[in-house]
Amino acid sequence: MNPQGFTGRERNGNLDPTDAHDSEAIPRLYAAWRRRMLAGVLVSTAVGTVTHATTSEIRIEAAEQVVSVWVVLAVVTLIVCAIGSGLVGTGFALGALGSWRRLGRSSRLTRWAWILWVLGPLPVLLMPISHVFRLEGQDALQTSTTQVVYLLTVTVPALFALLPGALSASLVLKRFIPESWALGQITLLASSACIVVYLLPLGLLAQLAFQPQPYFGLVLLASSPVIPLLAIRWLRRCNTSEQAARLVGAIGLFQGVLAVLGAALLIRWVGNQPQLRAWVAEVDPVWVLGMIARVLASKWLTTVVVADLLISMLFQGREASLTIATKVEGETLARKIDALGKSLRSTERINDRTRM
Repeated sequence: MNPQGFTGRERNGNLDPTDAHDSEAIPRLYAAWRRRMLAGVLVSTAVGTVTHATTSEIRIEAAEQVVSVWVVLAVVTLIVCAIGSGLVGTGFALGALGSWRRLGRSSRLTRWAWILWVLGPLPVLLMPISHVFRLEGQDALQTSTTQVVYLLTVTVPALFALLPGALSASLVLKRFIPESWALGQITLLASSACIVVYLLPLGLLAQLAFQPQPYFGLVLLASSPVIPLLAIRWLRRCNTSEQAARLVGAIGLFQGVLAVLGAALLIRWVGNQPQLRAWVAEVDPVWVLGMIARVLASKWLTTVVVADLLISMLFQGREASLTIATKVEGETLARKIDALGKSLRSTERINDRTRM
């Protein structure tokens, strides 16, 4: 054991099934896993920023008129939200990575980085820039196009990764806390939400422009949350460390197979379409790399943030239950939960004359 209390394997975040029985080793392994994830977030963010780096210009021709205070405020808002939030968020992320051994501090910095990276750019999109700066014609069109590109390259990847990140967090924690059945419940909710979000665009595609090969390819890609849902019976159990490791590994394997099959169908279909093949040839591969990097960064950061929140929720819930267990409020709460739980399991009719 080194002075910081980390072995070489723990420093790399490698979770051995036997470590899950050691309550002292789990925090160290979790901290090492967070460090690896945060490092990946920073690298992916750097790649996305470099590949999607764009320059924009705002010109205000005042002539002899006095510039409106609203225009000045709009410029300041643009600079702060478009540039400042990203820089400050990066600083928080670097701080979280640097303080990875101090889980409490690193967790708070990670949450602030997520807030700034995901929510910080939203005011830019909500601001009617063309109207505020009184742009017309080509200037207004160019500004609107820049806003759309910003939406596609910055905001959409961040928001698109929210639900997969939450689902990934619940599966990761199942390996650290295999005895918890609550993580199975959270996986159930997250996977169900992912399925709905993924299948809605497919429903529109099926009605507007159905073609079997790309449709089924997208169905396979969108079916990855179905795998945890099918395994929910085992995820909701109090598993051993070995069982949890095998279960989570099998879920990841099946999800990878679905992704490969779906991507293969889409690539084959694009190859058979001359127009699409020509359009794909014109797409800048560097831009695609940046998009993938941003999606991965958002997913990994969300996974870390949600994992921290889930652990805090489980801990606070346990503390609260122990605190009120011997009090009158605790007994009342237990009776209410028992009554509701039994009524949901029962097929009998509830008495309409319930006394309030």
